[in-house]
Amino acid sequence: MMTDRYEWVIVGGGIHGMTVFNALREKGIDREMIRIIDRHEQPLMNWRKQTERIGMPYLRSTRVHHTSTNPTSLRHHAEEQDYTHQAFKDTYGRPSLELFNDHALRLAQQNEVEVSWVQGEVTRLRREDGTWVISMGERELQANRVVLALGQSEHHIMPEWAKSARHVFLSKHDTPPVVIIGGGISALHHTIQCAERYPGQVTLLSRRPLEKSSFDADRKFMGPKGLTPFKSLSASEKRALIVQERRPGTATQDLIQRVRHLVREGIVTHVIGEVEQEVESGVKLTDGRIITAESIICATGIRPMVVEGSWLEAVQQELNLPLSPCRTPLLDESTFEWGEHLFATGSLADLTVGPFARSIYGGQAAARAIASTIQEKQTVLASV
Repeated sequence: MMTDRYEWVIVGGGIHGMTVFNALREKGIDREMIRIIDRHEQPLMNWRKQTERIGMPYLRSTRVHHTSTNPTSLRHHAEEQDYTHQAFKDTYGRPSLELFNDHALRLAQQNEVEVSWVQGEVTRLRREDGTWVISMGERELQANRVVLALGQSEHHIMPEWAKSARHVFLSKHDTPPVVIIGGGISALHHTIQCAERYPGQVTLLSRRPLEKSSFDADRKFMGPKGLTPFKSLSASEKRALIVQERRPGTATQDLIQRVRHLVREGIVTHVIGEVEQEVESGVKLTDGRIITAESIICATGIRPMVVEGSWLEAVQQELNLPLSPCRTPLLDESTFEWGEHLFATGSLADLTVGPFARSIYGGQAAARAIASTIQEKQTVLASV
């Protein structure tokens, strides 16, 4: 079995993984000392496929949230590349998807990510003689430090009634008439996209009236006003607060206005109700109504990776890594360490970052904390 040894291994090459990678490079860590393991061929590939799939033109996050820990990096990139005034939207400066992706990929290229990239899937993580061993089938990597940047974007949530229905992020072509199930930003983006292709043949089905929220949670949880009291809570209290404060199934005001305009024009039909079951002609609602559809698209969310039932469970049990009562990792508040030289971001850092842990902001917070553990320039380890 081939085994290589590195200083840092990042598991996951999405937004969080790339933010950590860029933070390490900004700290002067040589690209040869870092490896990023991801099942895809290139950075952010799953993110790019999914955002393209739903037709998302602008992000929900602001101009300071991106894959660099330097808050002004995206704005400077927009100026250097002569992006138009339409590159940022509204008072929050939400960037266009084109600008965000261009900045992220150029930054990755500048940091020579191709040298560090390893396409593969982790099957096991274990500790041997003070070193982390990461298994990927017939190949193993050894690392002094491991970052779990696992994301959540490939674990689709589907309702129990779904048979022929599919998730919005799967890349099959829609056939009209189309019914889109959901009321959040993915559902609304895809509704707008389908309306352009199939005017008058698109139905948006949501459980409740469309609900406005500029962000996934209150912005105070990106700063001391919200985070200081959050950090003083017990683990159970933190989980309860996160559930209370997150705003799934919501969308920005501009998206809601666009959909309402399409409804007024007769281009889209908006139905409030809940599906009971699929039928041959579409879906049957709990009140008996039938919505006719050839394509049933579920924009019903994504599920984060959890410890139990995954390859993380074995290492958690072997090393007795701390878990909260809700089975979420308990990380060091300042370094984001779960075990010795084992760091985590995203949903695994929920109880450390708060309601925005899974967002782009959460990736930046984790990357800054992890990079702060670098005390001096680390030297590359010889391959074995």
